[in-house]
Amino acid sequence: MPFLQRRSLAPSQLAKRKAGGEEEDSEWRPPATQKRQKAGSEAESGDCYRSPFRKPLTQLTNRPLCLDSSQHEAFIRSILSKPFKVPIPNYKGPTGLRALGIKRAGLRSPLHDPFEEGALVLYEPPLLSAHEQLKIDKDKVPVHVVVDPVLSRVLRPHQREGVKFLWDCVTSRRIPGSHGCIMADEMGLGKTLQCITLMWTLLRQSPDCKPEIEKAMVVSPSSLVRNWYNEVEKWLGGRIQPLAIDGGSKEEIDRKLVGFMNQRGLRVPSPILIISYETFRLHAEALQKGTVGLVICDEGHRLKNSENQTYQALNSLNTPRRVLISGTPIQNDLLEYFSLVHFVNSGILGTAQEFKRHFELPILKGRDADASEAERQKGEERLKELISIVNR
Repeated sequence: MPFLQRRSLAPSQLAKRKAGGEEEDSEWRPPATQKRQKAGSEAESGDCYRSPFRKPLTQLTNRPLCLDSSQHEAFIRSILSKPFKVPIPNYKGPTGLRALGIKRAGLRSPLHDPFEEGALVLYEPPLLSAHEQLKIDKDKVPVHVVVDPVLSRVLRPHQREGVKFLWDCVTSRRIPGSHGCIMADEMGLGKTLQCITLMWTLLRQSPDCKPEIEKAMVVSPSSLVRNWYNEVEKWLGGRIQPLAIDGGSKEEIDRKLVGFMNQRGLRVPSPILIISYETFRLHAEALQKGTVGLVICDEGHRLKNSENQTYQALNSLNTPRRVLISGTPIQNDLLEYFSLVHFVNSGILGTAQEFKRHFELPILKGRDADASEAERQKGEERLKELISIVNR
């Protein structure tokens, strides 16, 4: 059995003990060492090192208004606690889809999917090679222009062709340098819906990823002003607020027209003005002080006389994009037809004197019963030339 000895009785430990008898050895205990307190214990138990002038920290959301240093802070806090609302009267556009000061990352993309089934694509950007894609500026890449699916689903085949024709004409892609056209469909083929589709597309998109126009104006007979307003509300479902002027005092109408012309920006509250021919003629001065992106003239055969005041007032607008709607653009007078074509595409047929000398007189002589064979042949040639110009 090995020899065991308590460590407290070892010779090295006996020298450290206090002097005394053996009875004290059994009761002796080493002095207890005082534990160090943590550095944060005093801070947690009291405010030993906290300035008496320092206010306690609180959450801003739960902070009462009485603790604000001024009434101005309380006023700002009451504003920020309310949901954001666009401070524009009659504004019905989206409020949560766009963020101020934040640029969207990634490549530019069209407003609607051009590869969706039944999509009506008005413009398709040219294909770029891999080398051209490396050299081109990413902020200048053109995108598809696609009609809103809400409208393209209800368009019939001939209406889809009409919308494409209208868009090509007003964007100068059919005839370079010319931005107008005449829609001569018969009654009941949906000319109004096609024009509404054109306006909505131009107001929302373009190949440059921004709206093509800011404002549009529809001029119609007074009996059709309310009908145009109802059609816009029907097909666009309240996503746009048109301004229809069909009555009122002179001061009230002038105030509305000045407010319409002073609208600026990408999201104006009332981008479409619907006005009658009579009201436009009386208040044309207010509309001639600014620019309008598109003008649509319903029952456009009223403009067959270039000498009347309505024609001259409309022709003096600072608006290159013009669409004329008429079921009977040509009746019996070629000079009246020249007035309509000259209104939408100025200069395409020359001046009135040049048109009369080059087209009207040879065509009329060739149609005469006593015309010679040479005159008939010349008349047919000039008629084919006229048709080729206006059908481009």
